[in-house]
Amino acid sequence: MRDDILDFIKEVQAISHIGEQYSQDPYALDNYHLLGRLAQAMLHRYSNEQIAQRDLFIDFEYPTPQPAVRTLIVNDQEEILFVQEKDSGKWSIPGGWVDVNSSPARDAVKEVFEESGYECEIERLLAVYDRNRYLAIQSTYDILCFYFFATITGGTPRPNHETSAVAWYRYDNLPELSRKNTQFEIEHAYQVWKQQLPTYCD
Repeated sequence: MRDDILDFIKEVQAISHIGEQYSQDPYALDNYHLLGRLAQAMLHRYSNEQIAQRDLFIDFEYPTPQPAVRTLIVNDQEEILFVQEKDSGKWSIPGGWVDVNSSPARDAVKEVFEESGYECEIERLLAVYDRNRYLAIQSTYDILCFYFFATITGGTPRPNHETSAVAWYRYDNLPELSRKNTQFEIEHAYQVWKQQLPTYCD
């Protein structure tokens, strides 16, 4: 569910950052600085967190959504590959952020290997989801998540420093999911693969 107040604060902060980066007018810059301070104070009051931590776009020249990847892998029994996260004890399909000097597909393969021990090959892009449309609690950051379908080409199940177990679950009997994926995203991506539907994009 969208949080209209949080959306408003995020947009004001983004406008402030863009204005500070590109405006040449000293009066406009003063207004953008003020707008940024007001938005930061609003976010501090709204979230009850330290104000220094609530400048959402401090490291961005031009604020944009963050790209992330998840990879759907299905075995011959039509079970989906999951990894158990060490920090939460909950489950997700392998994935993570897209790295600098990389690409979504390349990082999707990398994350599968690092988190599960399996080598894989990407077959197709299933969907691109605006994650805040599906999270129960909206993230302060906008995330565009690329869901790929891949097949295993080698390797053996092997958790890493981020994961504690590797297992297979049917899409209609999912384990307890972490906030890094939602039931809708997984079930929807599964149906895109199963029914050979066109790539979905929010």
